[in-house]
Amino acid sequence: MKIVVIAFGLLIFLVMDAVASFKGLDLRRRSSWLYGVISLLGGILLIMGLNGNLIDGLKVGGIFAFMTLLGGAMSRRHKQKYEGMARPFLLKYGKENDTSLFAKLVRRLLGKYK
Repeated sequence: MKIVVIAFGLLIFLVMDAVASFKGLDLRRRSSWLYGVISLLGGILLIMGLNGNLIDGLKVGGIFAFMTLLGGAMSRRHKQKYEGMARPFLLKYGKENDTSLFAKLVRRLLGKYK
């Protein structure tokens, strides 16, 4: 039973962290804070499964929640910053009929910001 609780707590943290880092979190919204709360619960489950100490679980859960919120906020900021910078390059070099090496690199690297 301990292994199931540990695996479930770790899985919760990994899924929340992956979603937050790919999606990006706006910390002004309540839904973004929900990711932090769920990561907190995942950390508590993980440590409670390992040694059963609630205080240590709260510490690790707090660290997990902080990492999730910080990573999600940094990801959102990164997307906002570089999406605006990619737009002029895509307008200039993003055409399919442009065969230069630089145009191919721009299309490949910045294609996800369309």
